[in-house]
Amino acid sequence: MAVKSKSSADSAKQKPTNQPKTVGRLVLVTGDKGGTGKSVVARILLDIYRHRNINCIAYECDQSNPQLYRHYNKVQPGVSGLKLNQRGGADALQDDLKRLSPKVSLVDLPAGAAEYFESVAKDIFLFQNAQRLGYRITMVSVLGRVKDSVLQLKRLVDFCGDRVDYVVVKNLYWGDEHKFTRYNNSKVKQSVEELGAIELLLPELYDDIFDLIDSKDLTFREALEHEDFSLSNQSRVYGWIDAVESEFAKAAVQLGLE
Repeated sequence: MAVKSKSSADSAKQKPTNQPKTVGRLVLVTGDKGGTGKSVVARILLDIYRHRNINCIAYECDQSNPQLYRHYNKVQPGVSGLKLNQRGGADALQDDLKRLSPKVSLVDLPAGAAEYFESVAKDIFLFQNAQRLGYRITMVSVLGRVKDSVLQLKRLVDFCGDRVDYVVVKNLYWGDEHKFTRYNNSKVKQSVEELGAIELLLPELYDDIFDLIDSKDLTFREALEHEDFSLSNQSRVYGWIDAVESEFAKAAVQLGLE
């Protein structure tokens, strides 16, 4: 009986794989039917990408409240629109991955997008094409304390399973992390933790500061030098940005921040 040489045995173990090397991240930011802080998370993420000169293309899908576009389209290379509710509206998302090969593709999904994300993903073969192009998908789910936040996340987990990475963000505007009892005591929390989810906390920014940034369509870093902000409030914005960056570093791989 022939005996395989050591080199033959080693070669047999090292079977070639068709899995492409991960070259980037497709980061999709979602939340429930509005008010959770979904677009705030998308905005601060884009702020960080731009500040760090990370090659990122950004998309605004929320036509009713286009915060990402309104605040960051002026920062090159701008923010593109995607009409996910129209047939073919999501095509540009993955076409740009192939054409531009960004490190990160950031998508601010409409509020409550979990209700139709499944049909969009199936229509454009999102999971298959992202994998083929070398992109790993990260679902960023921004939570409030209402029941719908948990239900939206459950729908995403039921559909996406282990095909994506999960980052769960508790918006502390709604209270400290222990007050998110619906999520903390839910089965979906256990499910996403088993899938390797990383939980982050979004620090609260004073209402009056946030409202001034919003009213003037500023980026968060523009507020650091804007004449309408007192030195104290500029310092608060700086402290908030610094705290967010430190917290989001816990998910640096999943968010494409490395």
